[in-house]
Amino acid sequence: CAGAEGGLGREPRRAPYRSPAAWVLRQLDDRFSLLRPDSVVLDLGCFPGGWSEVAIERSEASSSSSRVIGVDATRMDGLEYHTFLQGDVAHEETLRQILKTLGDRRADLVLSDLAPALVGLKSEDHLNSMQCCLQAARIMERTLKLGGLFVLKFQSGPEMTHLRAYLDSRFDTVRSIRPGAIRSTREMLFICKGFLGRQSIASEAKSKNVGKHEGVDQWHGELQWLRGQGLLDDE
Repeated sequence: CAGAEGGLGREPRRAPYRSPAAWVLRQLDDRFSLLRPDSVVLDLGCFPGGWSEVAIERSEASSSSSRVIGVDATRMDGLEYHTFLQGDVAHEETLRQILKTLGDRRADLVLSDLAPALVGLKSEDHLNSMQCCLQAARIMERTLKLGGLFVLKFQSGPEMTHLRAYLDSRFDTVRSIRPGAIRSTREMLFICKGFLGRQSIASEAKSKNVGKHEGVDQWHGELQWLRGQGLLDDE
């Protein structure tokens, strides 16, 4: 999985962003107030830098204590008020680099614009996109502070119901949207607010979030699927 290389924007470029995809994040921030001063933003799949540029601008990184950390397997040119880490999000060493860079802070917002190399087959592109989402979620679980936000872009398809069930167990609220700046009809985003932390698997089926979405019996099936994807263990 790597950063999406633009191509998402419909709006004219009114600012010199590196990617038209920056307009997607601007729309999301206008609607959900994601980016704030004195915050830590982790941008997964940051190449070529459009989302990071918006994060720097909207979090006022030049005049506050905000930090914007970008991660991608592809090296990109540096940005002011930005820390870039080159690495594959699927590798444990990349997670170690992220945790070391965060130090004693945790992210207020984790962004994931991770995207697989598309092959043009709807089902395969969707499954590969879900794999990117799982990799982003593994990092989110270790880096996001309680009460934090998670924004996740993905290719829609049948497996998104499993992903939604998992996110509902981790956040107070989860919304699925397709902003006007996204060109593809299959690309969507989950906007997740109020990170609850990671509970033990035994207690998850009894949580209030499970009841509101899938029901206990269905949730056991979701947990089995997540274990199979390597996202959950038997802690």
